[in-house]
Amino acid sequence: MEGKENLDMEAKESRVGLAIHILLVFIAGIYPLLLFEVDFGSFALQHLILFLCTMGVLLYCVLLIRSGKWEIHFPRTRVNLMVAILAAYSLIRILYKIVITNEENLESFGYEIVVLAMAALYVLIISRPVFREFYFDILLYSSLAVFALLLIKYFCGNGVDGAIAVLLQDKSGIGSYTVLVCMAGVWQYIKCEDKLRSFFYLGVLVIGFFVLFVNQSRVSFWIMAAVFIAVPILQRPTAELVKRDMTVFFIYLFLLCNMSLITSYTNLLYIDVTFDLEQSVYLELLIALGGICFFRYWDRIPEGVDLRRLVMRRMRRGYQFLLRSMSVIAAGMILGGNLWKELPDRFGMKAWKGFAIPFIDEINQEKSTFYLCFEQFGVIGSLLLLSLCVLLVAELKKKYRFDKPVTGMLVLISGVFLAQLLFWKVSISILPVYWMFLVLAISYKEKEEKWSVTKIKFE
Repeated sequence: MEGKENLDMEAKESRVGLAIHILLVFIAGIYPLLLFEVDFGSFALQHLILFLCTMGVLLYCVLLIRSGKWEIHFPRTRVNLMVAILAAYSLIRILYKIVITNEENLESFGYEIVVLAMAALYVLIISRPVFREFYFDILLYSSLAVFALLLIKYFCGNGVDGAIAVLLQDKSGIGSYTVLVCMAGVWQYIKCEDKLRSFFYLGVLVIGFFVLFVNQSRVSFWIMAAVFIAVPILQRPTAELVKRDMTVFFIYLFLLCNMSLITSYTNLLYIDVTFDLEQSVYLELLIALGGICFFRYWDRIPEGVDLRRLVMRRMRRGYQFLLRSMSVIAAGMILGGNLWKELPDRFGMKAWKGFAIPFIDEINQEKSTFYLCFEQFGVIGSLLLLSLCVLLVAELKKKYRFDKPVTGMLVLISGVFLAQLLFWKVSISILPVYWMFLVLAISYKEKEEKWSVTKIKFE
């Protein structure tokens, strides 16, 4: 009898795990394809689908809990408490808006529905924190359909606007989506050992880079470049990882340098896209200088050394310096604000203004997520959301380990997501995917990689 009860319990737990897995596959691969715009007045179609899917799976799990054969044990953490408070606050706001709503005064509660769906997704993931690299793959597969529609828009003009209306609302939506896809593609390419699949990941990345550049979101340019620098810092910087990361980074910069030629000397694009030739020349000089420094160090690697086992610690320090420098430069551009327009157009200042001014204009024009919190949730709701973000940053810092590569990549994606909240309103089509990876970053229990260290002195 005890054996039969154990089998029944395992079967129900496997059913719960399968239900959560199907939900995560749906969120990573299918939900981002729902880009057409349907408004029900109080909420959009995407809000409703996300709410019904997450709540449906949560209800299924609750029914299994009531049967007494399966239990969820949640650790008592401040993040869990804050998510519960936010969910309760959103539910109260929905009930209040339903009471005061009438035909003349139609209240919108789409944001509250999203918070409830995110809370349900959080509960489901931390109950079964299992990460599969298939989640990255399914995101890349579905991105090909989105990129195809965007390329039709770019090369053929209007014709698919209705199918991607959610993304076309602002640059930040396309930029946020493309950055996430490119991060997943970079990770899959770095870790892939199959040549055919490596070419597939490179193909997706090249398309993603092109979409990113045509979108002309300067903030996304900067974030994506910082990702390439951050990968060898957060991951163990083996020579193979550094080589693959720099290969993709070179493709990224090479395509960026040549966008001025595509836009200035061809009529391929049906939308207004401008890249300055002078900026491209200066960027090519920087690439040449960086290449000289990189290969000067790379050539010191002894022949016959296994690149997958050689850890380049000194090069990691160089990447840390570059990332700090990029952060200081970005902060300087933001603090300079509109004063950059007063600089004279000489000694390379024109090229600097050509990047700094659009960067600042984009930040000034976009509504950050934190601003929208105060606009939609009031002071109380905004303080709760800000507190949750602070707690999540603390959890990510605790979860990061050098010997846990997958967790390190999830932490990087989560950090990029939280950084975007400072500048952009994250699109509803990609918000659940970012949230899914963030929750996995703080809950996934990855086995540590075991390494033996032997110092090699370069001549």
